[in-house]
Amino acid sequence: MKKRRFKEDSIKRRAEQILGVDSEASEDEIKRAYRRLVLKYHPDRNPEDHNSMESMQLITQAYDLLLKGIDYDDPKQYELLEDEKLIRSILPKGIEPEPLGESYKDWHRKQFYEGWI
Repeated sequence: MKKRRFKEDSIKRRAEQILGVDSEASEDEIKRAYRRLVLKYHPDRNPEDHNSMESMQLITQAYDLLLKGIDYDDPKQYELLEDEKLIRSILPKGIEPEPLGESYKDWHRKQFYEGWI
């Protein structure tokens, strides 16, 4: 039986993909990966790249999510992590972003409440 993937799990996996770390990465490894990407995509280093500001915001969002955790009641906290086009611009060629599943709340509502209302 295939394990169900919820959006919440996929968002965390996407953040790990963006920073290039695995799920067991330490805080120091996450910080190192973040600094490496900041140097690469910083708008001051790439003045001709019009997407560098969005790329930096995405990298920062991924970093914050991995270090601080995620508040799923605040969708603005992870909205850039849902933008596949932006994520593809950062990931190495040939690597696809983690597909998003449905959110746990939506799945739970469908499973338990859909026929009752």
